[in-house]
Amino acid sequence: MKGLRLKYRTKEAIVGYLFAAPVIISVLVFAIYPIFAAFYYSLTDYQPLEARKFLYVVDPYEALELHTGILREEAKNYTLDDILQNFDPVQFVQLDLGVNLDDSEKELVRQYFDSASLVSDFREGKLPKQIKVSDFMKRYMRDFGHKFSKYVPKFVGLQNFRDIFKDKLFYTSFWNAFLYSLIVVPIQTLLAIILAVAANSKIKGVGFFKAVFFLPAITSSAALSMVFMLLYSKPGVLNKILVALFGRFGFQPIDYLNEPGIALFAIMAMNIWSTAGYFMVTFLAGLQDIPSSIYEAAKIDGANSFQMFWKITLPLLRPQIVFVSIMGTIGCMQVFDQIYFLVRNLRNITISYYIYKNAFEYGKMGYASALAVILFAVILTLSLIQRRIINEQY
Repeated sequence: MKGLRLKYRTKEAIVGYLFAAPVIISVLVFAIYPIFAAFYYSLTDYQPLEARKFLYVVDPYEALELHTGILREEAKNYTLDDILQNFDPVQFVQLDLGVNLDDSEKELVRQYFDSASLVSDFREGKLPKQIKVSDFMKRYMRDFGHKFSKYVPKFVGLQNFRDIFKDKLFYTSFWNAFLYSLIVVPIQTLLAIILAVAANSKIKGVGFFKAVFFLPAITSSAALSMVFMLLYSKPGVLNKILVALFGRFGFQPIDYLNEPGIALFAIMAMNIWSTAGYFMVTFLAGLQDIPSSIYEAAKIDGANSFQMFWKITLPLLRPQIVFVSIMGTIGCMQVFDQIYFLVRNLRNITISYYIYKNAFEYGKMGYASALAVILFAVILTLSLIQRRIINEQY
């Protein structure tokens, strides 16, 4: 019986893992692997463009014609030595094949590239019309062809991290992200609680207001950014309203997104408005779990609305407040899309946007990975601190 029971449990476990396999594989590929890859690349000088240099497809005939000045049809009219006299393998690989070589690779090409075989195949028309650079180098570097088949970034150890702490833009972007979180998280949390309390009240048309409050949360961030770009522009609606109200006192239109002292705060206001409705749903669920008998007892004891909110509602919403503050902090420390669409100067960028610029504009993926590791460590530390606070309170 025990054997049968064990066999049944084994089969049950296998079936369970098979059903869970798509989710497990997705988590491993899209969540776990990128984390380990980021840690690895943070210790290298990985460059995305260099990573593809051996994957390009080239026409070897065209490359040799450019290098030697001899047309394919005329190559047989020249001797092997005549062509080799003007053939430089390093220049050929770098300039005509378009492969950037470091010093060690140049030395290998200079010593071991089989120029004679290449020129002979060129004269006899034995070259393929198109070939990948990696396959071409395997063919004519022979014993050392494997060194040119795959890009391997140079290991630099902790050099990227040393460079980060000398980088002024790192401090600027990190401080902007921290300031963003420090201001946005408390305000959006408080506003979400107020909206949830309003949405939970039994008044006519409350369903409509719930939909209106939540609408920004389901609207594309790009679309919201475009709307606020129009609102914040110098001839925009916001300036027109302020001029109408305060023009007599000397108010002049402001270009909010191009003023370094104002731009980040303008984006904060947009983020608070667009996310408060999303977190409202969390607090609304928490409010509906609070027994109405508690409020009825408080009313009998003579408590007013403010006292019930402060002494009953807020304490009983503590789990939701902690959850929202953690999620809000993570989101604000990683804020990217609004900065990408709206910020026009480097003084107002956040750390996530600075990571993007280094990785995809400057081509410094290793340095960007090191920045991402630091951001990961900061967010993890903040989350653990908040988690510790939860354990102390419950």
